[in-house]
Amino acid sequence: MAQIVDRIREVLGGKFPHAQIDELEPAASGDRASVIVAWKGFEGLEQIDRQQKVWAVLRELLDEEDQLAIGWIMTLTPDELAGIHQDQ
Repeated sequence: MAQIVDRIREVLGGKFPHAQIDELEPAASGDRASVIVAWKGFEGLEQIDRQQKVWAVLRELLDEEDQLAIGWIMTLTPDELAGIHQDQ
């Protein structure tokens, strides 16, 4: 699981400068990786637009096997992520 998360960080980090990419607990999606991508560039974008940007990069730069190893990706702005941590 760590390998795919490292690959996700590698490919997204190159396209989303200064993004924070964190893995969620493995149990959250069974045997597939789930990550949070927090990036300032998501500000003002609808969730669907954020997802499309992320998945366009993943489809371009990851092979099919790596893509299938991804459970889900949550896209947030840094402020949204801070709000989640503040609520805990």
